[in-house]
Amino acid sequence: MKIALGVTLMLAAAAAIPSQTPAPTPKLHASAIQIDLVEVGDVSIPAEFRYAIYERLIEQVRESRKFEKVFRSGDKAAKNVPDLVTLHTSVEAFTEGSQMKRELVPVAMGSTKVDVTTQVTDKDGKKLLDQKVAGKVRIFGENLGATNDLAKRITKLLVASF
Repeated sequence: MKIALGVTLMLAAAAAIPSQTPAPTPKLHASAIQIDLVEVGDVSIPAEFRYAIYERLIEQVRESRKFEKVFRSGDKAAKNVPDLVTLHTSVEAFTEGSQMKRELVPVAMGSTKVDVTTQVTDKDGKKLLDQKVAGKVRIFGENLGATNDLAKRITKLLVASF
């Protein structure tokens, strides 16, 4: 009887404590996104990687169908969209690996990795999203495959946030 009473008191006490789960973050909303050119700063990265990141970002974001319109950097039609957001991508680090080494010794030898900071701003320049993302190719595939992985990860972040 004492055990049953003790269990009942413990259950009642547990029910009285409010749950500690944080409130869910509200999703952002925008009908259109403009994707700016990739900034490299002083990071040494081949031009083909820079352009591949940009083109694959445009392709992946369009395929996601999360936004009604996806604009390229400098598209004048974007100015007429009231809830336009802009995606900024800055390369933070780049390591070019060797496809041959990856295929011969598949223990992370020769992996290619691109680290970027991804920011989304509204029309007024206010940061809505700011996160570091990495793209990589570890075992099989061309070095440029890291740009495809990066674009997929950024698109996944956008879909989760909007």
